[in-house]
Amino acid sequence: FIDTQMYIHSLVSIKNLIIAADLCKSITLLRLQEETKTLAFVSKDPKTLEVYAADFLIDGPQLGFLVSDADQNLLLLTYQPEALESFGGQRLLQRADINVGANITSFFRIRAKATGKVGGKDLRQLTCFGTLDGGIGLLLPMTEKTYRRLHMLQTKLVECIPHIAGLNPKAFRHVIGKKRSLNNAHKNILDGELLGKFAHLGTMERLEVTKKIGTTPSQILDDLMDVERACTHF
Repeated sequence: FIDTQMYIHSLVSIKNLIIAADLCKSITLLRLQEETKTLAFVSKDPKTLEVYAADFLIDGPQLGFLVSDADQNLLLLTYQPEALESFGGQRLLQRADINVGANITSFFRIRAKATGKVGGKDLRQLTCFGTLDGGIGLLLPMTEKTYRRLHMLQTKLVECIPHIAGLNPKAFRHVIGKKRSLNNAHKNILDGELLGKFAHLGTMERLEVTKKIGTTPSQILDDLMDVERACTHF
């Protein structure tokens, strides 16, 4: 038995770690102590957040915590006790966020398919999600080098290609909330739908865009194919 927040509506476990999702008080990370058969408090997100669903994000030995809220945001939290702002590990730290545009109500994880860029066995896991309006999406961890290259491409695509009704995809993916937060948006999650438009550009347009970020069209297409191969479960 352990006393938590206001109203826990879902629990997600992996090995001896448990995520408790609260209706008003975000998530709490608990640990099962097998020797004494008791639950121990590890850390929690101190913000007020109406959680719809929560799950783990697995990237080999690294573990993150995904949270979807009532404002259609998707947040990535991490447990980093060595960080000063975590107060010795008592607080989970927000490391990435994006607005999905729909309320996520469920998650499930499957192993990513092995690709040529990850040596040996690919220990990444796809975290798939379902939304209230019937949509399906997924998140895939990637290397820092690939992320930075695709992030520069995403920034240029916002500026260089026309968008439907002149809407800004960067503004659409920005985290929103009913209450003003003292924390800045971390972003750090790429928009796969926007990046996929690169493949539909003409040869000269691809050369022009990639030249501005110091790479080549073949390198970008290889990165996009690496993501595609890792997600070919459906």
